Amino acid sequence: MTRYIIQKLFSLVLVLLGISIVVFTMIRLVPGDVVDFLYGLYMGSERMNEIRALWGLDRPLVVQYLDWMGRVLQLDFGRSLVSGRAISEEILTRLPVTLHLSFMAAVWSVVFGITLGVIASRFPNGKIDGMVTTIGMLGLATPHFWLATLLVLVFAVYLGILPSIGYIPLLEDPIESTRSLVLPAVALGTTMAAAVMRMTRSAMLEVLSHDYIRTARAKGVAERGVFSRHALKNALIPVLTLIGTETGKLLGGSLIIEQIFAVPGIGQHAVEAVLSRDYPVLQATMLVIASSYVIINTLADIGYGVVDPRVRYD
Repeated sequence: MTRYIIQKLFSLVLVLLGISIVVFTMIRLVPGDVVDFLYGLYMGSERMNEIRALWGLDRPLVVQYLDWMGRVLQLDFGRSLVSGRAISEEILTRLPVTLHLSFMAAVWSVVFGITLGVIASRFPNGKIDGMVTTIGMLGLATPHFWLATLLVLVFAVYLGILPSIGYIPLLEDPIESTRSLVLPAVALGTTMAAAVMRMTRSAMLEVLSHDYIRTARAKGVAERGVFSRHALKNALIPVLTLIGTETGKLLGGSLIIEQIFAVPGIGQHAVEAVLSRDYPVLQATMLVIASSYVIINTLADIGYGVVDPRVRYD
């Protein structure tokens, strides 16, 4: 088990290094830079080149990358070229909001997905199974932004029972803070809920065909006990892996959802950085989001090895 964990952590370091290179390089493929965005209409090219030299944007990309990584390893992401504020402080302020949103989306997805998956497996190939499967397909096919707009229209405009935009800090008012994220969490987590439902259904049907399930039924164990004590526990092993993967995707999916619902999270901050060509902010937010996804998946792999010894390397 120790060797398995070390291999996963070593792979994590290599992947994070690759992410930093991709993030740094891809951003600079975008036409124009922050100097063009801020001063393109007011200054000549000579003055703009002086500003680029002042901000270090005229140096070779390798030198810029090494300088940036040296500061990142010290948890110093620099300052925004637009606002001048420390990027680390902005991330520390906005990241808890995104984590709160992602947590709510993950909880609703897991509860809803596993419940529907178990119900579908309880009545395979019947009307209930068909209805649940249809719901799952719709959940996978529905775009986040379209569902978000529909939820706002129904629950905020027509019914008026939930807020449409904005965010209340969790420590300020936990109840209202949770209410303000209900619609964003549902919109963000629907795809994950559908994926969890389909995986749970498939895993349950596969487990229910095993001999020990037939033995439990032959011993007179009630059907409820067969599902809860015998089938579900073993069926959750692949579901846990999927949950880890999909939870990491929630962070990336939050970019659009936070923009639609005006949630001041790290996703909205990244979108604002794209529009303003703010390289340091965009690099930092993308690195945090991508790294969080990889770290969550690594932890899920390690947890999978703990639950199922067959995947360990001793």
